[in-house]
Amino acid sequence: MTMYNVLIVDDEPWIVESLRGTLDWGALGFEIVGEAGNGIEAMERIRELRPDVVFIDIRMPGMNGIELIKHISEQELPVQCIMASGYAEFEYARQAMQYGAAGYCLKPYDADEITALLAKAGSRIEQNRQLLQNQQFDHLFGREDAPGAEEEVLRLLDRLNFEWKPAQGAFAVVVQGDAPSLFVGERQRIPIRTGSGKTTYVLQGSARERVRYSLPDQLPPQARGAGIGPVFHELRQFRESVDAANIASYCYFAGGSRIGETRSESPEEGTDRRALGLLRGGIGSEDATLIRRALGEWAAAFDSGTRDIRYAFRLYNLILSEAYRTGGDYSEHYMLDYEELAGSYGTATDMLDDLGDLLAGRTDGAPPAASASEEKLASILAFVHASYREPISVQEISRTFHMHPNYLSALFKKELKVNFTKYLTGLRIVYACGMLKETKLSVGEIAEMAGYGDYFYFAKQFKRITGRTPTEFRLAGHP
Repeated sequence: MTMYNVLIVDDEPWIVESLRGTLDWGALGFEIVGEAGNGIEAMERIRELRPDVVFIDIRMPGMNGIELIKHISEQELPVQCIMASGYAEFEYARQAMQYGAAGYCLKPYDADEITALLAKAGSRIEQNRQLLQNQQFDHLFGREDAPGAEEEVLRLLDRLNFEWKPAQGAFAVVVQGDAPSLFVGERQRIPIRTGSGKTTYVLQGSARERVRYSLPDQLPPQARGAGIGPVFHELRQFRESVDAANIASYCYFAGGSRIGETRSESPEEGTDRRALGLLRGGIGSEDATLIRRALGEWAAAFDSGTRDIRYAFRLYNLILSEAYRTGGDYSEHYMLDYEELAGSYGTATDMLDDLGDLLAGRTDGAPPAASASEEKLASILAFVHASYREPISVQEISRTFHMHPNYLSALFKKELKVNFTKYLTGLRIVYACGMLKETKLSVGEIAEMAGYGDYFYFAKQFKRITGRTPTEFRLAGHP
């Protein structure tokens, strides 16, 4: 359960104790973390404790409750304020609401009334956090060199109650699979949804070792893997750290483990040279045994845990390039990003097995006869246009229509003069462009609606095709 921190501001200690004892705060997901006797002290405590909810007495010496909530509003502090008074002073309530208060209650406190106000405050906290998290995500793929970019990141972190300390730094953890509620014990924690079933957490640097050792026990069974990024001490390194954690989160694909950390790749060159020599010999002589031996060498390297998804991605496209040299068009099978590769195959071993089958059956890709092509293409296009916002691939289409992937590739190129992947990507990006122009949905929400399960991949594809990041496109208002 997510716990929200509460600060009580009242100059009468017995009133504070009365509020403390009114209900079971913990059972409702709230914890009283401190108190203050006046508005001036409250501002100091808010900066120190970073509460989510503040109960504020209207009548206090020094700075009254209305003045305090005005200061909170003007400084855009991420706090939900609940005003309290011993009198039915509705003019105060009206002023409080103008400054964004979550509610107003009378003393003596009523448990049901306070419970309802806390529920309302919790709902507003989550709505505001989601909005700010979406803005933080959008910024990750905005212009890093834009004027004020670093200040904007700092502002968003502050509004998300994340205290940025350069000396301590921060780091990212990317979790693949449904795990939206990890690290709830960390006070400094920002969860950002970065894909369908993918969450990126930003945590303070001092928590890295603690997280590193506790994560294996915290990771739920449905999560495929998690990647821990390096600590960064400059805000301009934010995206770099998230990218590193994202790469490490594909540990389940490349090495079979569930927890991955960023590391410098140092592949054994001897293994690569030997396997590549066998592959070239097998392709040149059409010897399936040599091809399988080469792929087996690489499979053993993945089993040893010394390779990651970056290596798998390069290797996959390298093998296709080698096959392309000796004839045949394998461009349809090229992967454009890690998510596409991991989404097509469960593991690196599955990837290599499929490549072996593909290279052994290279003659299956002859263009279909004209009599069969029109009918098949019409059915395939109807399916694609109905399903392009789902995570479909050339492999899935081939299975659905009981044809070899090479046949599908040849059919698209013969009839439409474009390969399947480019056609599918075009549909998705056109849809995303329309949503960016016509709605106020976040970039992440639009990416998922357009059929992309990984928002990093979507952002890269979008910029590759349009020349702009999604945020730049939206701000420009036209292609």
